[in-house]
Amino acid sequence: MSTDPVAPRFHQAMEVLPLAPALRVLEVGCGHGIALGLVASRLRDGCVLGIDRSEKMVAQALRRNADAVLGGRVLARTGTLAEVDLGREAFDVAFAINVSLFADDANVELSRLRERLRPGGSLFLFHEAPVAAHAKRFATQASRNLEAHGFTVRVLPAAPSRACVVGQVPG
Repeated sequence: MSTDPVAPRFHQAMEVLPLAPALRVLEVGCGHGIALGLVASRLRDGCVLGIDRSEKMVAQALRRNADAVLGGRVLARTGTLAEVDLGREAFDVAFAINVSLFADDANVELSRLRERLRPGGSLFLFHEAPVAAHAKRFATQASRNLEAHGFTVRVLPAAPSRACVVGQVPG
């Protein structure tokens, strides 16, 4: 049994995300802030903004990452992707872990992400499901939704019960 408190899905995301020290990163559905801290540890001049619809989760994410918040590498805001203040600057990378919204009707959210990612920027959708068929269904539906919003899509290899769909903004 592992004593590592970080679930494997977070490690998978950190292995796949193209992080560099000066990037501006967005996490949709930041929850407790675990991924925020992992991303922030790889940033020097950049920052990661986490959003979550739960005020309690955002408060916990800010507490968990207090040093990175003080250093300006972590920001977190309460709200939905459709409505929250994302600031003025474009993002280089956006990601979500286990946010099923992207396999559903996410027209407003995907349009907003398409506008807020810089040309060449990427959206990474990680999904861990109880069974492989659910992960495959997520990948298929998320891919269709991303393509419908002008993203170039690729599905990365993943464990049978996981999916990783990447949408890139042309440019």
